[in-house]
Amino acid sequence: MQERIDKEVELLRQHFSNLEYRSEGQWVRIPAYALPSGWVPEVCDVAFQIPTAFPGTPPYGFYVPAGLRYNGQTPGNYTEPASTQPPFGGSWGFFSWSIPGWRPTATPDPVRGYSLVSWAKGFTTRFQEGA
Repeated sequence: MQERIDKEVELLRQHFSNLEYRSEGQWVRIPAYALPSGWVPEVCDVAFQIPTAFPGTPPYGFYVPAGLRYNGQTPGNYTEPASTQPPFGGSWGFFSWSIPGWRPTATPDPVRGYSLVSWAKGFTTRFQEGA
C-alpha cells in the first residue's frame, strides 16, 4: 500500500521537517528528537522501519544512536547494539516498544486513526517513562 505510506511520510514531514526517508527498506530517521529531562544526550536521532504490511501491521520498536542513557543507566527494554542496524551510519540501539491498541483507518487517508505521526510522537511517551 505504497500510496498510504507516501501520504504518511508527507504527513510526518509536516511535523518533522528534517525527516529523512529511504524507500529501500522503508526506513525513517527523525534528526534531533528532543528528550525529556534525565536523558543523555538531551537530543538524539530516532529511526524506525515501516513494516511491509503497514498499516495492518503496526510499527514495532525504534532505534537511537548507541550510548543513550537515562540518569546514567541503560534503559529497560533496550538492546545495544541493535541486531538490525538502520541504514543511517553509526551504531544504533533498539527500544522494544509499541503503541497499545493500534487502530489505523482502512482507507489510504492517514489523518484519521493511528498514523506514523502518532507513532513518532509516541516516542516521547516511552522517553517519559525513564529507565
